[in-house]
Parts: sequence; C-alpha cells; structure tokens
Amino acid sequence: MQTRTLNDRYRLDEVVGEGGMAVVYRGYDLVLNRDVAVKLLRDQYGSDENFLARFDREAQSAARLSHPNIVNVYDVGEDNNVRYIVMENIEGPNLKELIRRQGPFTVDGAAFIIRQIANGLDFAHARDLVHRDIKPQNILVDNNGNVKVVDFGIAKGISDSNLTEAGTGMGTVHYVSPEQARGEQATPSSDVYSTGVVLYEMLTKTIPFDADSPVGVAMQHVNAVPPPPSEINPQLPKEIDEFIEIALAKTPEERFQSAGEMASALEALSRGEGIQSTGATRMMAAGGAAATAVAPSAAAGRGARRRPPGRNRGNNKRMGNFRDDVGCVTWLIGSAILIGLIGLVILAFRLGDFGLFEQPANETASLTPTATAEPSPSPTPELTATPEPTPEATETPEPSPTPEPDTVAVPQFVGGTLEQAQRIAGDLELEVEEVFSDSVDSGIIASQDPEPGTEVDPDATVVVRVSQGAETVSVPDLANASRSEAQNQLGNLPVNVEERWEPSQNIAEGVVLRVEPTGQVARGSTVTVTISMGDVVRVPNVFRQPVGEAISQLESAGLQVGSASPQSCEFIQNQNPNFNCEDFPDGHVVSGTLEWENWVNRGASIDIAYYDASAGTSSADDDDDDD
Repeated sequence: MQTRTLNDRYRLDEVVGEGGMAVVYRGYDLVLNRDVAVKLLRDQYGSDENFLARFDREAQSAARLSHPNIVNVYDVGEDNNVRYIVMENIEGPNLKELIRRQGPFTVDGAAFIIRQIANGLDFAHARDLVHRDIKPQNILVDNNGNVKVVDFGIAKGISDSNLTEAGTGMGTVHYVSPEQARGEQATPSSDVYSTGVVLYEMLTKTIPFDADSPVGVAMQHVNAVPPPPSEINPQLPKEIDEFIEIALAKTPEERFQSAGEMASALEALSRGEGIQSTGATRMMAAGGAAATAVAPSAAAGRGARRRPPGRNRGNNKRMGNFRDDVGCVTWLIGSAILIGLIGLVILAFRLGDFGLFEQPANETASLTPTATAEPSPSPTPELTATPEPTPEATETPEPSPTPEPDTVAVPQFVGGTLEQAQRIAGDLELEVEEVFSDSVDSGIIASQDPEPGTEVDPDATVVVRVSQGAETVSVPDLANASRSEAQNQLGNLPVNVEERWEPSQNIAEGVVLRVEPTGQVARGSTVTVTISMGDVVRVPNVFRQPVGEAISQLESAGLQVGSASPQSCEFIQNQNPNFNCEDFPDGHVVSGTLEWENWVNRGASIDIAYYDASAGTSSADDDDDDD
C-alpha cells in the first residue's frame, strides 16, 4: 500500500483514531525526524464552511496553549484542499479506555489524573478559553501517566457570546453542564462540571445520567440528582458523595470555583483531611464536631436544598454563641413592637371616625378598582361614616400575580424528537419543517431557528427542522432497455451511475441485463447498470500447460480447437530468442492464435502450438526442403 505524504513533509502511517469530523493518523515529520499525530478533516467536509471554521478554530485554540497537560500543536496546513493539524504524538490510551480496563479508580488514582486535567484547564481558562467538551475520550494518558487534554474543536473565548453552533456548542451530552443543556453560554464552571462527571465515571465506572435520547440526558443534567457514588462503589468514602454534589451542582455559583480548587479538594480528601476548599466553596472536615457544623443534617435527606458553598464559612461558632444570648433581648424588642402595633390600630380606628382614613371596603377585597360616591356639598353621616366591614373586606388581599418574564432562552431541540421538543417548549410555538438529511436519522430534529440560548419572547415561534432521513429518488427497472435509453433516463437522476459488462447467451450486445438497486434509493447513491456483451467467451490462458489439458479447457470454454502443432526448439527460438528449451517442459503449449484472456465470440476457432523436444528440424526447414 502506497504511503501518503502531506506537503512532502508529514508521512501518514496508521489510523489511530476516527471522529465524525476528522481522522487521526500516527505520522512522521520527515524534516525534524520525529513522530507526530496528524488530524485530517474528512473529505466530505472540505467544502463545508461550518466544519472548516470549527477545524481552524481547534488549531488556533490549541496553538494558543503551551502547557504540559495540553497536547501541543506543531503545525497546521492544507494539501490538495485537505486541511490538517500536526500535533505531538501521545503513546497511550484515552481515559475512556483506561476506565473500561482499570475502573473503578480509587480516590488517590482519580486525584492523580484530575489534578493534571485541572492544571490544563486552569491554564486555558486564564487565557480566556473554555474547552466546552471535556470527556474521557478527550483525555489522553501516556505510558508514564502524563495527562494531555485534547480536541479544542468547539472551544471558544469566555467573552465570545456570538459563536454558537447547533449540535456542537453543547458538547457531548453525557458530560454537558446544566447551563449548556439549557442553551446558555458556557463558562469555566461548565468545564468544572464536566470534569466532575468524568471523576464520577472514574470512581463508579458509570455515568451519572443516561436516557433513551440526548434531550433526555440533557434534561437530567438540568433537573435530576445522580445516585451517590458510594452507593454504586461501596469502597469509596462517604465524604466523596458531598464532594460530587458540589462538583455537579446545578448552578455555577455552588460548584468549586475553578478546576484547580476541585483538584486540591480531592487531593485533601484522599489524604483524609476532608474537603478543604477555598474561595466560594465550603469546608467539610473528615469527622467530629467540625463535620456536623457544616454538613447538612442526615434527616434532611438528599432532596433537601443544601447551603450554597462559601456562605458563613468560619462563622458557625460565633453564630452559635449569639443564639445562646439573644433570647431575652428578642423578648423585650418583640413586646415593644407588639404594643406599638396595638396603639397604631386603635389610632387608626379613632381617625377613621373622622373620615381621615376612609376607604371603601371593596377596595381591599379585590384587585379591581371600584367607583366611589361623589361627595355632596353638605356631607352626611352616610357618606363620611366607615362602612360596616364584610367578610370579604376583612380577608387578606390576594397577592398580585408574578409578572411574566420579558424573554426566555430557547432550549436545545436539536438531536431530540419532535415529541421531546414539545414537552420542553413551554409557551414557545414550534413551527415544524421537514428536511432531508444524510447524517441525521429520520424523526430527529436536525436544526432549529433561533439557535439554543437565544433570548426571545415567551410565546415566540421556533422553527424546528425534522429530518426525513436521506432524500430518496425513484430508480426505474430498465432491464431489456438499450444502453442509450438507460443512460438517458438515469443521467437525469441525482445518482452515480456505474456500468458493468457481462456476457449473455440470450441477450444481444448493448442491451441492459439489470439495474441495481431499483425503487427508492438515497440521493447520491451508486446505481450499477449491467449491460450484455452478447454471446462471448473469454479465451483461457493455457500457456505452458500440457497440450491435452489445454485442448480440453479451450473446448470447455466454448471454443473450437483447429490444430495443435508441435514445434522444435530451434523454430521457437527463431520466433522468440529468449525461449529456453532446457527450462520449458516437453509437450506443453507455447502459443495460440487467439490472445489469452481476451473476449471472443462463442465457437471461435483457435490453433495452438506446443514444444516438441524430439523434433530435430523446424517446420520452416521442412518447407525449404520442399522448395
């Protein structure tokens, strides 16, 4: 197999990885004499501007990052309209393979890997770059245990709010953060969440959320609580459950505030020091009174709302002392307030007798304004007196309805079914369009407009385009039609036509034998048209075969053998100077009047000649003597 070389420099050896967008090869840099990895964009995306932009963005993003825990990019280029990225070659598996082979990990083992992932992410975050697709498949571990974060294909700047691609901005759904699942902007905290999902999988050998569809998984990230890791892997310490709850908190504010902070807390936990956290997160001691001071009560259960991390940390003792001393003061202040309120009520009734606080009773009983009587020039007691209170007037007024939000963020519908989209659409109107797609299965939403995360009116219309699968065309059965007729009919269809020729004893030359496939086929499919060659046979190659066997083969093929003539060594050498009589077996065929392997009409005649070692003179000599 011929080796491919890009721009006369990068030799492509074996394929080491394949994705939907690109293929990764193990390669060799012929200029610098070093092993490399080369990522090639697939041919079918070479003219797709979206894929080209994403591929270029990966190269640019990774090129900005030079860190021991991020794969290095050496070069980017193009060869014959094929984009490629040249990266350092990592000898070792990805983390997903390690989890399959070695999982579940201990806390120590997981902390060793998570620390390196966190170092790489913190470096990227400090440079205004969010990965957005952290998952075990994008974590490489070399044979020395060094970790490399790869595939910045959907990474983007933290401040870049305009870069959104349906189906790519959300990352891989099993590891996506709740805010990404809602179609919102990804932040460094989104990478922290995804790293927490990776940690969960390392510790339990299972993912925290799964469902029958991507939308179902995404909604679990938004709303569901995963099983505690210690329930799945009893070897884990109970403290890891609290740790995972922080890492997988639904809101960014409740998570570890950086990947590095999470790694440090995990390392502390592995040393038995409890979760030592800084910044906006909490500290949970390994046991004893300190643990009960900050950990939620066991009676509260997993369904209880836990205190957001970082609130009142370090103030628990001071708050406890305050509670011990505050009882008497509270009683005195409360009594004074109560007496004051009673006085105000009495004063209000007294002032009401003079009409100063007069208000129709039904104004306090309803949210609908009620007209009042026009005052007369000479007020009467009926107009100035406070009306008798009614049961409706003494009831507490109903609260005003909560105002509707001005805008809502459009959810992620792409990748789910129409039924799933309708369940999460809320008040949004869904306008359904049917489209053909070669890459999206029938019944799955292929695209949407506006894109996920776009702020719209609560009752706005969102266009969802549901795939009908690949577009099909009808291919007719053209058996027994002429070749020209088949070319005319199939040439107007959006299919690729291939011709094959085949002998037939019954169908004349140039007539179509069959068309495969027929009926409804995908647009762009290959249709094979087999055409008759007529009643022809292929001349068997009987060179260097015994003359008797050769005659039998020729006749079996449908040919007629006219003659089989012996020839001497001298005669054969006159025709072919390279003929070696000593190496050629006696009585074997040396030539024929028809070209071997050629197609001829059935029943054609062929003469053959064979080597006769005993012939002393050639046929040509005999002819000269006769003259």
